Amino acid sequence: MQSLRAFARFVPVVFAAVCSTALAASRICISADTLLFGQQQVGSSTSATISVSDCGDAPFAFTDVSPHSATNIAFRTVTSCATGMTLAPGDACDATVYFEPTVPGQASGALWFHNTTSTPDELLTFYGRGIDAQAGTASLEFAPALADFGREAVGHETPGLVLTLRNVGAAPLVPSALVLNGVDPYDFRGETGNGAGACGIGRAIVAGGSCTLTLYFHPQASGSRQANLVVDAPQLAALATVTLVGQGIDGSATIPVIEFHNARDGQYFLTADPNEAALLDRGALGAGWSRTGATFNAWPLDATDPRAQPVCRFFGTPGVGPNSHFYTAYANECDIVRKDPHWIEEGATFRAMLPEKGACPDGYDTVLRLWKPGAVVTDGRHRYVVDSAIASTMQGDGWVLEGPVFCAPR
Repeated sequence: MQSLRAFARFVPVVFAAVCSTALAASRICISADTLLFGQQQVGSSTSATISVSDCGDAPFAFTDVSPHSATNIAFRTVTSCATGMTLAPGDACDATVYFEPTVPGQASGALWFHNTTSTPDELLTFYGRGIDAQAGTASLEFAPALADFGREAVGHETPGLVLTLRNVGAAPLVPSALVLNGVDPYDFRGETGNGAGACGIGRAIVAGGSCTLTLYFHPQASGSRQANLVVDAPQLAALATVTLVGQGIDGSATIPVIEFHNARDGQYFLTADPNEAALLDRGALGAGWSRTGATFNAWPLDATDPRAQPVCRFFGTPGVGPNSHFYTAYANECDIVRKDPHWIEEGATFRAMLPEKGACPDGYDTVLRLWKPGAVVTDGRHRYVVDSAIASTMQGDGWVLEGPVFCAPR
């Protein structure tokens, strides 16, 4: 099975000129750090020239001037800059890069200007694409048009996403390159497979036909991550590209759980959903709700911390069960309440750690559950508090302490 991995990319380093200080300093300046040759016919030759100068106030020497080892044979360089050469302030040398493709396809290269300044690894990069008479005889479409992997915990990998490449042109299309590049290429990988319908370099896609490959998202950091899958073929008029996106999630991050109270019927309610909290604040979920000011921390549902257990949320069956919400992270208790006709399950709402032998370790707040029985079942209420003083006051008002139920990370 072939594996698509991020290809070696030349990363130009640009150093902006700054005002000189009192101390003499050599400084290398390059008139351009990237050359883009675009599409050029196979057998043609085009060139571009850049200048390298000492823009400081002290001399420097070149310790190595040579092509990068990964430079494509479609490029050749001619330069008056040379290993061992010294440039005095104001002096300059130049380099000319020729792009002379002999075969169709994308090509890249680079030229090193290692030197004795404080920025010793200056790199000139160059890119071009050779085309021939076949260019434009085929056309490529991707399905889906955007490879969106959604949210995934940092360090974990998503299931495979199958991407279909369809040749919507009039001639067969033969991929010559399948490359992952872009901002975060190492957060994604691809597999071409070996089956009859699998995409691969050199495997023709007939006119009107298609092939598939499988992509995976393995975020290396939190936040938005993005890359490109680039397909080249002699029959394409231009490179075909599909964007890959995903969201890396910090599996150890916590979220606040907010308590609300309804002054009209005495209910207490917990939510870790900011949208739900905003609706309650606006009165969109009924009158009488307000924040009590009490909160504790929990983990989001997509947290990967093994201590974080999903918290089941239930509401009393209208007219039958308590006019109250009930929360538990104990799997057996979830099963019991789920089967009780007095309750309706509303799904998991956040994650929390369970107490061990009725206690929480250092660095965690103990969340206590209290229950207030009523004259009828529908009058029953539940509340979850961190403050033991509040719990004591409530017990004096007839609430029953049911004990620790969550350990909330501080």
